[in-house]
Amino acid sequence: MPQLASLIGHLPEFKESRMVSNGLGLWLSWRGDLNPAVVQTLQDYGGMHLASERDQALWFFFSADAFLALARLAIWAKFNTLAVFCQVIPAKLLFGYKRELSVAIDQTLRAQNAIAPQEFEIWVHSRAKDMGTGTPGLRFESVRTQTGLAAAEWFTMTADPRLPYQSSLGWNVVLKPLGNPVEKAFQTGWREYFTHLEQLLSRLKCKFIIHDFFVMFPVDNLRQLRTWCKELLQLVARLKEEDPEAYWPCVVAVADRKGLNINEDLPKKMRLDWDQLVPDFPHMSFRNAYLLGEGFVVHDVRFSIDHSSMDDWCNVSLSADGDAGAGLLPVEVSNRLVTGNSPHCFYCGLRNHVLTECPSRQLTTLDRGIWREVALLDFETMNKGFKSIDSMLAEGGLEALSGALRQDGIPGILTRAIFSINSAMQLRMMRVMWLTRGKDYPAGLDELAPKDESPVWSLLEMFISGDHIAVDKELGQQAVKAPRDFRVRTLNGFVALERGDHARALSLWREAEGLSPSPLLQAYHQFLQGRLMESQGRYQNANTLYRQLVRLTPGWTDAAYRQGVCQVKMGFAEQAVGFLNSLIERDPHFFNRVLLDPELERGHIQLLSALNGPWLEAESRAGDESAALQRLRTEIYEWFPEEHDFAKAALERAEKLGALGEVNNYVSFITLSRGRERLERDLHARVNLETKELKARFRRNMDRLAYIRDEAAWFPFPRVLVDFNKDYNLCAANLNWALQTQFGVAETFKKAQKVGETEEERLKGLEGKLRFLRIVRDSTLFMLILGKTFFWLELVGLLLVLVGLPLSVYYGERAGAEWATGLLVKEKWQIQKGLILILSTAALGFAALRTTLVFDKKRNKLLEQGKKSSSGAKKKKR
Repeated sequence: MPQLASLIGHLPEFKESRMVSNGLGLWLSWRGDLNPAVVQTLQDYGGMHLASERDQALWFFFSADAFLALARLAIWAKFNTLAVFCQVIPAKLLFGYKRELSVAIDQTLRAQNAIAPQEFEIWVHSRAKDMGTGTPGLRFESVRTQTGLAAAEWFTMTADPRLPYQSSLGWNVVLKPLGNPVEKAFQTGWREYFTHLEQLLSRLKCKFIIHDFFVMFPVDNLRQLRTWCKELLQLVARLKEEDPEAYWPCVVAVADRKGLNINEDLPKKMRLDWDQLVPDFPHMSFRNAYLLGEGFVVHDVRFSIDHSSMDDWCNVSLSADGDAGAGLLPVEVSNRLVTGNSPHCFYCGLRNHVLTECPSRQLTTLDRGIWREVALLDFETMNKGFKSIDSMLAEGGLEALSGALRQDGIPGILTRAIFSINSAMQLRMMRVMWLTRGKDYPAGLDELAPKDESPVWSLLEMFISGDHIAVDKELGQQAVKAPRDFRVRTLNGFVALERGDHARALSLWREAEGLSPSPLLQAYHQFLQGRLMESQGRYQNANTLYRQLVRLTPGWTDAAYRQGVCQVKMGFAEQAVGFLNSLIERDPHFFNRVLLDPELERGHIQLLSALNGPWLEAESRAGDESAALQRLRTEIYEWFPEEHDFAKAALERAEKLGALGEVNNYVSFITLSRGRERLERDLHARVNLETKELKARFRRNMDRLAYIRDEAAWFPFPRVLVDFNKDYNLCAANLNWALQTQFGVAETFKKAQKVGETEEERLKGLEGKLRFLRIVRDSTLFMLILGKTFFWLELVGLLLVLVGLPLSVYYGERAGAEWATGLLVKEKWQIQKGLILILSTAALGFAALRTTLVFDKKRNKLLEQGKKSSSGAKKKKR
């Protein structure tokens, strides 16, 4: 048996409702298949289908048109078989913050069971009857409660078949093309687009009028409105894709008729800021948007702080495969940040305060790292932060906004990021420009001089305090004293800006541009002029200045970004998408800037939809990059030991990149991708570098080993060299392997690193042993040379003593010398022994002296001869 509670159980439940609308609930019960005419009639009269099951359904109506629809069905049922039980009950439609729809019905009514219908019956609750009372042709008769229905006062409804029961629904549609009517591009583009628009209106049989480029026409029923919205959105999509030259952006507003007639004053009576409407997407109340039914997606607009009524404005687009959230990034900036009654602030772009009360006036330094902080926030964290900001602004107003700038949490980061979007035109940038010595942007912001003694600094503080009259007077005197000081004109321009004299501000900044000593300062003053034209709605002139500025200072991406903002403000969001995408490719932080910029509200839908493609691509790529990063970690371990300096640094970088992959933020994903690529390149470059260094190291070690071999080959006691030769042969084998092996494989490379370290130690050991061997070798050689010299000297000495002394005695005796006949004869042997001892000592001393003098020469000569003979022997073997 059909139960109303079962139907309501299919609807979502939420603790807090964003909007509530009173109306009528319609509970239907039948057997078998429901006639399609019932569904079509309920839809045409403004019914919203909420839930259905076998043999029952629940609908909701905002107005008494529910009775008109049932009356038409009752008349039709008199001539056709239609066994349907209809119950009209009081109900409230609930709207959640995520666009969920639910219904609030009394508990006593929820517990009802439907009766088995035999014919078409209409039961009306006593509280619901009041909405239908007074409708011509309808009669309500009291009836007793039947089994299964709630214990309440019920009425049955009948309808006079002679009345038409036309729906009260009706709308007026107004279209306005964007752009300046005097420009040639507008005239050509609008003429081409209106040709297609006129064909659409003719096909739908809509009679229109045109006044001051406003196209106005009535829509009489819901089916026609649904068809018109669908056909218009399809036409725009088709022209953008197939014939962009025939497309021109137009804003569209759909208002309830409610006594408004189609005439020249209709656009004024609708009380809309036409310059804030998003082009291409029809704007209407939430009530009318949800009446369109399936196939449409409802989007918020920022015309008010809170959406608490079904009569508040929204816009609609075609859904993609029925997914209400398809194609849009889920970022919800705080309403109180982007809405307000003031024009866009020159300094920050917000509309919730006037220029002279902008919190950015109190900021003194540029926050150069704020976008890196935003890159660590995912969408959910951003949305929670904006909700906190919204609550803070609701309680504390503008003072809370100033306080948020000083907070360290997520709300503080988001608030500072929004104020940093336009930091280039704020007073804190002027402070930097007064000190810069650089000529390029952004490098020039880091080349700052110390403050001088100029009075402009004290005048700046007076200006921030709000004393405009005194500052203006002092600046006039200062301009006479320092006619070439551009800073006086710059500050005076801001004074004129805050006093509302835009023409004077523009003139002063032009003078300051002419007095600026560097291209960077000239570009800065051009930027201020462009921003002033932009704030005045002179978007084409502003774009021209921004383009000139980019040519003058290509690194100033803020100027390029302002070109895209101007296109969005003019309503050409589709054209701005490609421009902004190029900036995002150049600097991924522009992705978050586009998401948060309050001045891009007019292109909110198109931009969030366009950025969804790059976001999905980056999100998909991030998963692959995380896997690739994990493989890269493994590869680092394969190539290098964990204690290696490069491995430590690389693994630390990989750890940080891996953490970025966990953050659902476009910049984090792009940073992960680019960081992983750089890390991989650095790894390969380091491997190539270390490969070359290893090869060179092994060649140097081989030269050292050859030197050790040559030196050790002259050791006179080869049997002592067993351990030495063992180490030498092992070292030679490992070095030969390393020199003949390619290190393109991680395992081989890592092994070669270990071999290099091992052989370094082995070579040090061999060189230590070689020093001992050289001492023994050189000592042996020294003794041999010494012995040889001493031998020949001693031999000569002995000959002289043994031969010379007898000869001297002989010849002395013959000559009659006393010494020869006396002393020598008597002491001949003692004299001989003494002479031999003296000569031996002299020979030993002379031999030692000579050996010392000729040792190095002799040793080198012997080694060289040995090398020549060795190389000659090797050549013969070959």
